[in-house]
Amino acid sequence: MRRLTAILGYTAAGLTIAVALIAPFLWFNLFTGAVAKAGLRIDPVYTGGDPVRTIERPGYSIAVHRPVPRHTLFSRGDSFVQLVWRPAAALPDRLSDAIDLDGDARPDLVVSFRHANNPGADLRFNVVPLNPSVQAVRNAGKMGFSCLIARVGDSVVVRVPLK
Repeated sequence: MRRLTAILGYTAAGLTIAVALIAPFLWFNLFTGAVAKAGLRIDPVYTGGDPVRTIERPGYSIAVHRPVPRHTLFSRGDSFVQLVWRPAAALPDRLSDAIDLDGDARPDLVVSFRHANNPGADLRFNVVPLNPSVQAVRNAGKMGFSCLIARVGDSVVVRVPLK
């Protein structure tokens, strides 16, 4: 009887360990499915908003994203609009583009920067507003969430602060 109790106890312990090792893999699919169905999204402050249009230039394109408003509860910077130039390898060394943010066929700002083909180079940009809703920027780098320039993969991302 003691031997049978020991065998059953060790068997139960082994099965418990096996279930403990396998359960996370089984529950992971259920958990990710529930999160996907919940419709959770990453905050636009981090993603830069959804792209709304693409401006084609000879050899490269500029993606204009939806403006991201300032959050009132947890302030993570001012409102901004994100612009993405790609491919970075096709950009000229000195770049100056007039960009229409709202799709009315009139440029709202002029963004200019020097693009170094070195991915680790320190990038700086200038913004000349042609519309009162855009803030002027002079020789800015990575100043925060709402005003930055960065090379991300084969793209150059610029966030322009709005008033």
